[in-house]
Amino acid sequence: MQNALFRTMMTTGLLAFGLWLFSLDAWADIRISQIETDGRVQDISASDVGNSTPLTIHSTVRSVRFHFTEGDSNSTRKMRLRYKLEGHDDTWQDIPVKMRAIIYFRDRHGQVVGSSEFYMEGETPGWRGDVETSEFAARREIATAPARTASARISFISHGSDSAIGMLGVDGVRLLVEQAKGRPPMVHDLSITSGSDLIHPLGSPLNWVREGSRAELAVLLTRMTPVRHPILAIQDDSPYFFGNWALNVFIPVAPSNHLTLEWKTAHSIGGSGRGQVEYSWLKPGRYWFRVAAAKANGELTGQEVSLPLMVVAPLYQRWEFWLVTGALAAAATALIGRLAVQQRMQRQVAGLEQEHAMECERARIARDLHDNIGAGLVEIAMQSDWVHNDLEQGPTADTLKRVKRISQSATELTRSVDEIVWAINPANDTVRGFVNYLTECNSHFLEAAGLRVRFDIPQDMPDTALAGKVRHYLFLAVREALNNAVRHARADLIRVEIRAESTNLRIGIEDNGCGFAHEQTTVAGTHEGLTNMRRRMEEIGGRFELANRSGGGTRVEFVAPLTVENPAPTRKFP
Repeated sequence: MQNALFRTMMTTGLLAFGLWLFSLDAWADIRISQIETDGRVQDISASDVGNSTPLTIHSTVRSVRFHFTEGDSNSTRKMRLRYKLEGHDDTWQDIPVKMRAIIYFRDRHGQVVGSSEFYMEGETPGWRGDVETSEFAARREIATAPARTASARISFISHGSDSAIGMLGVDGVRLLVEQAKGRPPMVHDLSITSGSDLIHPLGSPLNWVREGSRAELAVLLTRMTPVRHPILAIQDDSPYFFGNWALNVFIPVAPSNHLTLEWKTAHSIGGSGRGQVEYSWLKPGRYWFRVAAAKANGELTGQEVSLPLMVVAPLYQRWEFWLVTGALAAAATALIGRLAVQQRMQRQVAGLEQEHAMECERARIARDLHDNIGAGLVEIAMQSDWVHNDLEQGPTADTLKRVKRISQSATELTRSVDEIVWAINPANDTVRGFVNYLTECNSHFLEAAGLRVRFDIPQDMPDTALAGKVRHYLFLAVREALNNAVRHARADLIRVEIRAESTNLRIGIEDNGCGFAHEQTTVAGTHEGLTNMRRRMEEIGGRFELANRSGGGTRVEFVAPLTVENPAPTRKFP
């Protein structure tokens, strides 16, 4: 009993092992070996097949070609392979192999002198898995008999391709042979109307004979429409063998006769071994390339391999790209519009500022003309009246003083006119031009006052731009400081130091005089020149510093910006 149990267990184990090996062999029989994109070949590994992670290609690829095969090319167990690209194909497709209808032409000695072949492939519309119930499609082909033809013979053969596997049904065969001109063609009805054992697959119909490497592949089947009748069929389940139905009579034919072969067919024909299929310009999306094993009639066996494929659009073809691009374009348009508005507003503000600056400059020139030229002319007029009266009543000692005062006023008036012209001339709006004018003008002024003057100025004074308002107010402030030194310092030496910095112009003025008392600068009504200097520097955004020197005397320092961005409102100075 134990031996029987052991034998049962061994038998069960061997059966399970055999089934496992069969399943491995079944799945190993089909393989997707390569994918070719625009001529670039990529081998497909076993891990790629059936994997959920798809291979990715771009939709700009013109052609995609899949290569598939049966794994063991030496195996005698072959299967029909069918394929489809799910997401692109709705039905299963076959390797393009063929079965044939052939007209053989023979001479009077029975030798073949030519032939005409007509191919059948794929599946006919209305195929339902077997010949008997499927719909038949009509075929009509024409051939011309070659020279030396004496007769013709018809054959339907499954050996159209070395790898062909499938089923073929033939019904209603007729051959029409052209006769002499003006006569109707000779009609040869080759349908099965008689014979022996016609209801049996291996029955023998009249006028037809089985041939081929396996003649039993050619069988008789029964078609029920329009009435029950036998038809020719070939059931070929192996690419290594073939069968055919051949006409066993010879139909008389003359050279150059036109022959019309008519028949009805229902077939499902595929191939085994190796196959390839090419798809062009696949649209973006997800696809599954599937290869399945099938029986001779096209019915799937359940053995299948698949390869996932993702076709992605290039960036410029994706909707999210155009969405982002549209958003960026809208943002850019809004930004450009905003910048345009800002620039227009800035131009308007700049225009208003320029107009304001011109108004300020005009007001300053008018004020200078009124304060300096006007006052000087009034003084000259008054002194002239006094001189005129003195001359009428008789010159006195004061008359000479008044004449000298008229001369001095005219000289000062000339200098004021020169300063105004210099101030409004844009050609002088540089640091170098300002420094040259400042030193030349004030050196004559100080020498005429009897003071020694020393200028400390770098030789490489830059041509940096200096705003007209800055140089005018700075010049007046420096002139005020020198006037104070001449009038109040009781000095005999004045030193002027000028330095140009990156953003400022610095001018220091020192004298060796008596200095000043601090409380004098804060008493109302005293030292108004100091107040004027401080206000002028504030107008141009600069600063003014005043200090006693440790060795005696006074130091005044002015720091003025090279430009004035926001000029303050013009004030009238005394």
